[in-house]
Amino acid sequence: MIATQARTNVIATRSGEHLHAYPQILIGVGGATHCEFDNSAVSMKRGSVLMVPDAAKHRYAGQCLDSELLVLDLNLADELVLSLETVCGLSFRDSLFRSPQSVELAAETQPLLDFARYQLSQSRGVITQVVNHQLVTLFLTLIGQQYASDSTENLPSSLRLDVLNRVIDNALDEPPANHVLAEALHVSESHLYYLCRKQFGLTPQQYASARRLNRARTCLQQTRMSVTGVALEHGFADTASFSRAYKRFFGHSPRQERTL
Repeated sequence: MIATQARTNVIATRSGEHLHAYPQILIGVGGATHCEFDNSAVSMKRGSVLMVPDAAKHRYAGQCLDSELLVLDLNLADELVLSLETVCGLSFRDSLFRSPQSVELAAETQPLLDFARYQLSQSRGVITQVVNHQLVTLFLTLIGQQYASDSTENLPSSLRLDVLNRVIDNALDEPPANHVLAEALHVSESHLYYLCRKQFGLTPQQYASARRLNRARTCLQQTRMSVTGVALEHGFADTASFSRAYKRFFGHSPRQERTL
């Protein structure tokens, strides 16, 4: 079983695929990193937080040389994690890690990322355990309390589909993060997640991805734009990730779309 720990991961321009037997919290420290799941994708920048459930296969691709993540590897049976669940009043498995989801750290808390990077760079030997305890407590409590606070707000019982679609359609080349969608709809990120699941059976990013793919399909059918051009215009990092997502969604590749 993995030990609960905090660490930094310099992604730079590397790419790959992961599948872990434990949940993780990924926080953007610098640059930009594209993360792709079977039914959604997230572009992470500084302050972006991505919660990855155990056994959630995901692909990643660093977008620039300074792409870096703060990673919290979590053992949900760890006494530290259990105590933080009590503090936050949450079951992390049933809330933060029920599916891949993303939030944004408030601007005033983002300097903590520099503090975390410094602490981890300076730690040696036994001090590392103290630093791990400190940073896991700090960030997991911050994220957990934000989630708990958002989920108790008195917010609308349904989403305005016209507003949601307009925000997505106005940024097809750079898919809007959950906090952007939530702000446009005047709801919290956790309530946005709840309502999307309730209305569509999808997470916000899954809904956004489905809409982008349908717009991309229309583009393929009605224009002569190259597949690469369509991919980039609709927010995909490259043709390969676009083709994978397209085939999963429609059952055939983008190139086959034009032969049907």
